[in-house]
Amino acid sequence: MTVGVRIAVAIPTYRRPERLRDLLAVLPARFAELEDVDSVEVFVVDNDPDGSAANVATAPSPGLRVTYAPEPTPGIAAARQHALEVTGGFDLLAFIDDDEVPRPNWLRALVDTWRRTGAAAVAGHVHTEFPQGTDAWVLASGLFARPLRADGEPLPAAGAGNLLLDLTWIRQKGIVFDTSLGLSGGEDTLFTRAVVRAGGRVVACPASVAEDSLEAERATRSFALARARHHGQTQSVIELRMAGTRRDRAASRMRNVVKGLGWAARGTVRCVAGVVSGSLSRRARGARDVQRGVGLVQGALGAAAPEYARGGEPRRSTRTAILRLARGISPVFRSAVSVRTHRPVVILTLDDGPDPEWTPRILDELASRGATATFFVLLTRTRAHPEILRRILAEGHEVALHGADHRRLTSLSRAEAQAMLHDSRAELEAQTGVPIRWYRPPYGALSPSAWWSVRRAGMIPVLWTTSVLDGRDAAHTERLARATAGIAPGSILLAHDSRAGAADGVADPAITPFDRVALISDVLDEYERRDLRTVSLLTALRSGRLRRRMLLVG
Repeated sequence: MTVGVRIAVAIPTYRRPERLRDLLAVLPARFAELEDVDSVEVFVVDNDPDGSAANVATAPSPGLRVTYAPEPTPGIAAARQHALEVTGGFDLLAFIDDDEVPRPNWLRALVDTWRRTGAAAVAGHVHTEFPQGTDAWVLASGLFARPLRADGEPLPAAGAGNLLLDLTWIRQKGIVFDTSLGLSGGEDTLFTRAVVRAGGRVVACPASVAEDSLEAERATRSFALARARHHGQTQSVIELRMAGTRRDRAASRMRNVVKGLGWAARGTVRCVAGVVSGSLSRRARGARDVQRGVGLVQGALGAAAPEYARGGEPRRSTRTAILRLARGISPVFRSAVSVRTHRPVVILTLDDGPDPEWTPRILDELASRGATATFFVLLTRTRAHPEILRRILAEGHEVALHGADHRRLTSLSRAEAQAMLHDSRAELEAQTGVPIRWYRPPYGALSPSAWWSVRRAGMIPVLWTTSVLDGRDAAHTERLARATAGIAPGSILLAHDSRAGAADGVADPAITPFDRVALISDVLDEYERRDLRTVSLLTALRSGRLRRRMLLVG
């Protein structure tokens, strides 16, 4: 049996408090079906910055241990990754979505299959229930029908709507959800494909069923066709993410463009055949295939749109879609996110300083380890603390520009941005006596216009691979988990040796005080255990080259 196993159940949720309440009400009965399990705890991962799930998650829940774990970073990928981070003390993690209700033996079947097969991931079945009066065309399209797999059948990938993960295996392999996917979706497919690539098995468990009650506003032709299009986009995007080299990515783009055109052609033929024969099924499935083909081409050319678009976001105009496509295939608008290197190094970057309290102590910690870092400084700080700036340089670290102050670059006009960047670079070079090559935009905010302003000022935008979450409230364990999850040679780590405030032109909300030196020390300890050395960006590039990606955020 499952003696000693600790199970976490994660529920990513976004503005569905009533559905969440219904789900929580059913879980005690599902947990009672388990045998010889040490403990089961529920984690409600609220992806709504307004905390719409807080009241439900923190209300008394007889028979349940519920932890409210908000993750305000937009996107289901961030929510799923947060679930991985907050369940560090558990053996198994089961995902179930907030619009699903588990049928009897849901969790027990997943656990039994895991024990029997030793798989790294076990995928249950999700069955869609349609609202009364659903358009017959939607039903005929087959878009919401998921195939029922054989018990224990190996899968190349799986969704995370009903998924059990062996956390010990996942941690050993360092597999994480790609939070850069944001609102686009597909993070579960990429994650489970990474599991298979790393030598793990993903197997089916048809006895575990979660029932998905489709909302009326989604049971429409327009939503169904958008879903088909997104499936195609996701397939292309995931293949691009899995491609290892520029040549592989070019081949993937070409392959999916051709494949997409083939799907669209086949769908058109089915539509015509359906019209001639009067077959609703052929017409609906033909339209589905056309949209899937369109999505394959869009994803291959970098024009995929978010699946989980949120309220208040403007609809994209044709002009916006064309611009998005152009940016996707353009060699411009790309920022450094890591370094291609075979050396076991991680690039430590520190923003918002220098700070008279924290920067000297962090410098002491780095000196004790023989580590170096790149400090992205604010001129509001270097003017006030020139002696710390001199020490940073004297001890072999690199200095780069974070801004004249901490205002978003995207909040400035093009002329203001260009003038600020040009003048700030010149001032910082005068202060340091060394060329300034890199610029990190506050909050990572870059628009096409802002990107061009950075390049015209003679600098390269530098973002990051992962962070220590020290820009918002988080537990120390959560920060450490984020900083170490999926870390690899050449990764760029975002950390802060200060916090920008009113003197830096911003009024960001206060966060709970914490020991920045202890956090950096624990992160570096973990890197050393993995035989990774911490260096500046300049040092890393002596044996590598920049890896760039197009990331534009207002």
